[in-house]
Amino acid sequence: MRSNIKKPGGFPPKPPGKLSFDKDGELNYFVTRAYDNNWRKYLNPPSKKDIIFNRLYLDFSKDMVLVEGVFDAVTAGDNSVPLLGSTLTERSKLFYEIVKNDTPIYLALDPDAKRKADKIIKLLLKYDVQIHTINVAPYKDVGEMTKKEFLARKHSAEVLTLDDYLLSRIKGI
Repeated sequence: MRSNIKKPGGFPPKPPGKLSFDKDGELNYFVTRAYDNNWRKYLNPPSKKDIIFNRLYLDFSKDMVLVEGVFDAVTAGDNSVPLLGSTLTERSKLFYEIVKNDTPIYLALDPDAKRKADKIIKLLLKYDVQIHTINVAPYKDVGEMTKKEFLARKHSAEVLTLDDYLLSRIKGI
């Protein structure tokens, strides 16, 4: 039997948010999601400029999955980190940790973020980071996939070289 959040003492059917902790275990951010037909899908605090979502649980010595949102990271599983958007810059803490630790990356952005994904790929290749791209289509995002589907796509993703990247850019002209 489902509880109704609008009733006194009621709870939502699923947790409506996710907490993030820094490397010292301190809460550094949270994301909430509407579970009804609210016009705002997400309600989050003002962003701290440069956080690594759930840094406490990440291992930069292992391969890592980069996704756009927190709920995509839930589907992607362990050692996945949401970008809280679709950008990664050279000035970010996440980028610094990836390069410093030579972390192999699996990039799984939404299909509508192709140009932003290309910028991230180009940036990571510039620093000789091993990168795999995961095709999310025909889904809108990773969060729409089952974990099984996502893992199958992750396991079949091939390493993207600079030559591969340049060739794909030339073909897109």
